[in-house]
Amino acid sequence: MISNESDSLESVKKQLAKSFEVNEKNLSLWLNWHGGSEGKLIRSHLALSTGEALGLSKHTAIIWAVVCELIHSASLLHDDICDSDEIRRGKVSVWKNFGIPAAICTGDYLIAESFKKITEIEQGWHQNILLGLLSGTVKEIVFGQSGDVNTSFLSLGWEEYKSLATAKTSPLICLPMMGMFKCAELDEPYYINLRKMTDEIGLAYQIVNDLENILLNQADEIPTDIEFERMNALLVLVKEKSSEKEINFLKKNKAEFKQFLISSNIKDDLIDRIQLILENIKNSLHLMPVVIRPIISSLCEEINKKASQFTHAK
Repeated sequence: MISNESDSLESVKKQLAKSFEVNEKNLSLWLNWHGGSEGKLIRSHLALSTGEALGLSKHTAIIWAVVCELIHSASLLHDDICDSDEIRRGKVSVWKNFGIPAAICTGDYLIAESFKKITEIEQGWHQNILLGLLSGTVKEIVFGQSGDVNTSFLSLGWEEYKSLATAKTSPLICLPMMGMFKCAELDEPYYINLRKMTDEIGLAYQIVNDLENILLNQADEIPTDIEFERMNALLVLVKEKSSEKEINFLKKNKAEFKQFLISSNIKDDLIDRIQLILENIKNSLHLMPVVIRPIISSLCEEINKKASQFTHAK
């Protein structure tokens, strides 16, 4: 963590809270329910630490951190609709509690607010750079989410899964750091290498998320990815390793499907794949500026920590 990051993070939280304050009664209710700074603020940490490491102004890094959190928050609202996810951060999701139109309006507002926020950055040329980057990233998020909609694990092989998972997850991991890279006017190869690394990080993160969806449910609950036959790393590997007859049986017996996944060694295969991804990133760190390497290493350590909880899962 950078020296003044705790202070900067408090500024991010205050500005996020302000962005969530609106006069319209319904929208205010939906925004307050969704919450502005209740997550882990990973993107804020990435933007703030990268900005300071590259010598950018504290103000620019804080505003950019807020922008990244607003876009991420909007993506969660829309993602919950697309995936029919009823729980977000421990409580009923906005679409489930207030309806799909409410969640769409709330997400749309946050996207608009993120673009408006960029105009608060002092340097005009930084505004132009970041507006272009944000616009491109929003398109990538939409492309990634649209590829996931109505995509069953039954239609995917591992390589197809990797492509879709990367497209869905990596843009919002790349965004906080790439914005600071571009404002610092780093050489083009650094942009290319950062994107490659964050693609790998995004894939590893999505695999961990898929493991959590299946393995961290209550004993009597059917995971949503099994219930709706969604794209999930565990399910894709099971499909590749099982006969059609076995898959048809498991589809019809979802509780048995869950227990099979919990007791099988397929999760260990996925842990090995995550470790390989993280090792590849570690071996590529020399392609990043020296001051950025600890930031990426820390992100990989966090993913490894999340993955390790499944190493001895029964």
